[in-house]
Amino acid sequence: MATLAAILATGAVPAPAHAAEGAVLVTQCKSLLRGAKVRGGEVEFRQDPETVGCWAFMGAVQDLAGVADTANQPPILGACLPPDGNRLQLVRAVVAYGTAHPPALREKAGVLALLALRDAFPCRKD
Repeated sequence: MATLAAILATGAVPAPAHAAEGAVLVTQCKSLLRGAKVRGGEVEFRQDPETVGCWAFMGAVQDLAGVADTANQPPILGACLPPDGNRLQLVRAVVAYGTAHPPALREKAGVLALLALRDAFPCRKD
């Protein structure tokens, strides 16, 4: 399997528009999940535009979700990700949400991801 660095160097990364619609993101993420294997703390998967598109998009979402955490602020995305969570959990949440809520597939990928994470990782109301 190629490394992400190798793919970035070749320019084979999909344009951000590939994940513009929720349906496209869910399709990409399903493709990633079909071949993903966790070895140690690393996730290995077939490196192609679909799988890398999902992985990169969800990485950006994960980074954004973590911004408020590190600043001890309320969650920016309205979701409270587990401190020991990983990106693969986010990918699974997006696929599950898209499968369970077909109308959400017509939303922008970012909206679908927000809805999925809020559903899968709700914040406790104390």
